[in-house]
Amino acid sequence: MLLRGFTSIRDMGGPVFGLKRGIDAGLVTGPRIWPAGAFISQTGGHGDFRLSNDFPARPEDYTFTERIGGAAIADDPDTVRKRAREQLTLGASHIKLMAGGGVASVYDPLDVTQYTVPELRAAVEAAENWGTYVAVHAYTPRAVRQAIEAGVKSIEHGQLLDEPTVALMAEKGSWWSLQVFLDDEDAAVFAEGSANRKKQLQMTSGTDNAYKLAKQYKMKPAWGTDNLFDAKITARQGAQLTKLTHWYAPAEILKMATSNNAELLALSGLRSPYEGKLGVVQEGALADLLLVDGDPIANIKLIENPGQNFLVIMKDGTMYKNAVA
Repeated sequence: MLLRGFTSIRDMGGPVFGLKRGIDAGLVTGPRIWPAGAFISQTGGHGDFRLSNDFPARPEDYTFTERIGGAAIADDPDTVRKRAREQLTLGASHIKLMAGGGVASVYDPLDVTQYTVPELRAAVEAAENWGTYVAVHAYTPRAVRQAIEAGVKSIEHGQLLDEPTVALMAEKGSWWSLQVFLDDEDAAVFAEGSANRKKQLQMTSGTDNAYKLAKQYKMKPAWGTDNLFDAKITARQGAQLTKLTHWYAPAEILKMATSNNAELLALSGLRSPYEGKLGVVQEGALADLLLVDGDPIANIKLIENPGQNFLVIMKDGTMYKNAVA
């Protein structure tokens, strides 16, 4: 990922703390990681990967996904608060909750709203007490409105939002982390006719409208991927970024992936795992620089092939690639 030009990332759920420590200690090369830790989900929610024979749930019986720190199941405000505090204890820079149905999950249709306002608010209070924020996975207006009412700062996805909900997000100053989910070569593969495939088609059908609404209401969107399950798709981060030309000019796209995203990372405040300013080239900022063989504003497709077109990749003033010579 670092050698594709991404020097800092926000990880939105999973057992990443060990990898982060290894990168920070210089044991392995990689980007800075702002970790959410395990994402928090209700029973039957987007983060519930239990098998059918795990139900009914037995008291204090933690499944494999929970034991490895991939997900945390919580079904009332007190448990949500506890699970959020656990992730903050482990070093989370922000908290991630599943607030609505998802494509890859088994139990929940996309229209399902997950958690109640008091449950979401419990996570928000826990995060705010640590000086940071909550982000939620959500696609639908009801899920997003409920999250905003609870004090959530960042909406992840939102492909199925309507205009009044986007207007509310703009009014509240919510962050909108959109992804270019299209039914194309970078879509996760689900069996034709399966429930997951049907949900995928429903969700991707809203992407164009979501970006149009983001522009209409002058939202300052973040850019993310959501790469899961397929290493080939993950390697196409740059190509996924260039798809934003459907809606934005190249200069706007580059700003979104650098300075806009840096502002979102800074939302972690004192829970940011790294000191220094990102997304700018100025004295005292973190020294992250890319040297491109060409002008990406004139030809943004240069970033689709970082191996060929990124001549220098610098993170923290250290050269991880230097092909100038």
